[in-house]
Amino acid sequence: MGGLMHEKLKAVVDSIDSYQSTYPEDACILIFDTEKVIGYKPGHYVDLKIRLGETVEKHKNTTSVRAMHSKKFLREERNAQLFGFAYIASASPIYDNGKVIGVVTGVISNNRMSNMREVANELTSSVQEMAATTEVLAQSSLDVSNRIDELSRFADTMNSNIEQINEVVNSVKAIALKSRILGLNASIEAARSGEHGKGFAVVAKEIQKMAENSNQSADDIAQQLANITDAIQYINTSTTQIASFTEEYTMSMHEISGTFTEMNTVGRKLLELSEIDH
Repeated sequence: MGGLMHEKLKAVVDSIDSYQSTYPEDACILIFDTEKVIGYKPGHYVDLKIRLGETVEKHKNTTSVRAMHSKKFLREERNAQLFGFAYIASASPIYDNGKVIGVVTGVISNNRMSNMREVANELTSSVQEMAATTEVLAQSSLDVSNRIDELSRFADTMNSNIEQINEVVNSVKAIALKSRILGLNASIEAARSGEHGKGFAVVAKEIQKMAENSNQSADDIAQQLANITDAIQYINTSTTQIASFTEEYTMSMHEISGTFTEMNTVGRKLLELSEIDH
């Protein structure tokens, strides 16, 4: 158990400060020979509370001992079970003439990686939810656009029907005018006929009255049709404006969806970067 430290291991222990300084963040360094801990340098915050002389058997479940036994470099992400906080350990076996004589291990806190992974997961989850919501909004916008198209076609049909009705109204007014003239002529003839034309005069008067009523009704219908036409024109103008807005909105939703896709890709890359290669 005792005896002098192997020359190569002593050189590694003597260089422990330099080895620690190669890490860009706070780290602790530990060195084992095949039996025990022979070197330990805690970081400012990262401290495994390991003492020199602690046996390999005591640390048999650590990355250091596993690397020494497997005779290969190991990098592992470990939970807080062993030392009270999550950490990432990188262990390199030390060889002499092809034989493993020890291991040097650098340990850094896993809080940054854990935080990055948590942020990446939250980002990915949020982006997926927002992308799904955006897709629903875009589909709703498309549905609105389709309904507007239907409404516009219906308005065009109504305009066509109103034009036909106007033609009928104009025909009624023309007939009413002819009836008035006919009634007026009949009244004149009845007056000329004297006593014999009294009955005919009553009929002529009714014809004139009917013509006036028909003409008034035609004017009323024409006015109502004009009001309806104005309303349809207003609807057409409004639907055109809404359709334009809906089209721009749909395009914006697609652009936003593309941005969410890019953000999702970034989140996945963050997750990949936060994973530790074993």
